Amino acid sequence: MHVIELVRPYERDGYLFPSVRKGVISAATMARLMERRGLEARPHGFRSSMRTWLAEETDAAHEVAEMVLAHLSDSKVVRTYRKTDFLDQRRPLLEKWAQLCVG
Repeated sequence: MHVIELVRPYERDGYLFPSVRKGVISAATMARLMERRGLEARPHGFRSSMRTWLAEETDAAHEVAEMVLAHLSDSKVVRTYRKTDFLDQRRPLLEKWAQLCVG
């Protein structure tokens, strides 16, 4: 993807969009930057694309797909009893998504 190639020279600590402090920049910061640059796309649209891909192109369970996006989709009671982060199920999905995005 063109955007990824443009930001690779600025990669730091394994992040393509590093914060000036630690970790990555927030979605709000990225959205403001994209708006200032005159881009129509927004970070949340990328998340929406991923969720659609998970639903249409994978066999990911609803709970796993929602966990990939860090959504709290169940009741507090269900979350209390479900003691998993679905990491083993999320990992291959995220690897496939990364391959789709960066080739």
